[in-house]
Amino acid sequence: MTMLQKRPACGLCLSAASVGHGPRGIRTPGGRVSFRCRATDDGETSVSEEPTTASAPPVGGGGEEAGSSKGLLAGGAVGLGVALFIVGKIGLGGPSFAALEAGSLPLDEALGNGKPTVLEFYADWCDMCKELLPSTLEAEREYQGRVNFVMMNIDNSKWAPEMEEYNVKGIPEFVFLDASGTPQAAAVGKVPKEVLAADVAALAENRSLPYARIRGAASDTTRPDSAGAVAKSTMPRDHA
Repeated sequence: MTMLQKRPACGLCLSAASVGHGPRGIRTPGGRVSFRCRATDDGETSVSEEPTTASAPPVGGGGEEAGSSKGLLAGGAVGLGVALFIVGKIGLGGPSFAALEAGSLPLDEALGNGKPTVLEFYADWCDMCKELLPSTLEAEREYQGRVNFVMMNIDNSKWAPEMEEYNVKGIPEFVFLDASGTPQAAAVGKVPKEVLAADVAALAENRSLPYARIRGAASDTTRPDSAGAVAKSTMPRDHA
């Protein structure tokens, strides 16, 4: 009978269960290192490292896919932040003189179409005018088609005759005309929203206006930073 001589077991392999390695590899924090266990003639065991076929993901997991996902999320967050910043800066959809002027009619057309009219004397630099923008725009949109709104920028010298006719001494000034063009009331300065809404509603319904003459804090008709400045003859925001 032929006797097979049993070679000494590899000490590295014998301790596999305790140190986290097996006959073909060792698990390390940096990944798995493969090795070849070989008994030498003197009974010792030599171990040679072999490169593995697949690299382990970096500590923390996720690999390239996780990194890509994080990159996309970060990019999306930055893009959203930029979009919100732009929207905030430009005031998308907010009240503006341009929005009011979009619904404004030429004065001659307003006085000739048989509907009541609200004249607003204003200026782009007028703080009180800016504060009343939301209320004015709301009224214009609510009564569109029933009441005419005419925007009159006092920086345009062509409105000088109307300013004299209606005795405009402060802005904003709202002049309420009935369907025949006869003045029924006037509101000057920063008047309460309820006052403006009540007078426009009464005008649309051909009723007596509840506030015939009311005045709040108003801006002067002279631009504060250009005393003696010459008014322009034509302006893109004015209506003929």
